[in-house]
Amino acid sequence: MLTVLGTWDNNIDVFMEKVGERTVEPWLLDYEERRRLNKEPRIIRQLEREDEWKDTCLEGAWACMRRFARPIDDFRVSDARFYEYLTFIGITSNLLKAKIVELFRSDMHGEIDCLHVFKALLMGLTDPNSSPGFVEHCYRSLPFATSSIEVEYEEVKRAIGKKRSTKDRKMAMELRTLQLEGVIRYYEESGMSPFTLDTFTSLFFDKDWRFWASSFIKCIFEAAAKYFSHPHGSMPVIPLRWKKLAEPLPFDRNEIYDADSILLRNLEISGKENTSGKQKGKKRRKHVSRKLS
Repeated sequence: MLTVLGTWDNNIDVFMEKVGERTVEPWLLDYEERRRLNKEPRIIRQLEREDEWKDTCLEGAWACMRRFARPIDDFRVSDARFYEYLTFIGITSNLLKAKIVELFRSDMHGEIDCLHVFKALLMGLTDPNSSPGFVEHCYRSLPFATSSIEVEYEEVKRAIGKKRSTKDRKMAMELRTLQLEGVIRYYEESGMSPFTLDTFTSLFFDKDWRFWASSFIKCIFEAAAKYFSHPHGSMPVIPLRWKKLAEPLPFDRNEIYDADSILLRNLEISGKENTSGKQKGKKRRKHVSRKLS
């Protein structure tokens, strides 16, 4: 024993401190925290792909998509489920929804791969040829005065007043309110500087404004329906290497990578991962983990 202690710096003091350290049990954490701590290759691969949207204008939009596209399904959904999602974010035209579904449907699987959808959207938003069209479409959705080519402060104030007075709390309404509140925030922080297309573009790709940019997800899909189709453009070609890395890995119940693997899988099977929280009555200890914003 003394020989072992002699290999530790400061000997017995450090040894006792290390022995006294305890880690929090993963099943006491939120679902996303548990995924971040998990050692299962299937989950690690999923997180690597999801993390591509972090710090981008699609980060918040992906969090919304996750209500429909679940990890247990490898983020793939049926046409009907994707229709529900498009309705959820505020797209009401059945013709437009049908066009978007047809645009993103996978011939290989006969379903919608939402990882591929968001990869294509990010490519469209960042490609020099299509990005201006995407961004301008989002900008033009904001309130303009009839005699102005810029977003007007008073028009935004009136619009946000109407939104706040309604009791409708559907996601589409919340997204619209978030858009308007972001414009008001800009005016107040900039000393009422004009809110031009250049201003909008700068904010849209600013990491600090990424969740505000995500509130335009309805407009982003509308733009995709236009600029990913003839004669305005075409669907971005997702690199084969990316597709290969995005291919899901199977779950093997006989392979136990850590103490939480099967429990986490059972939670996903139950369909309660989006509502799961920390267990009540349990005092959490401090721990270090990566968190989704």
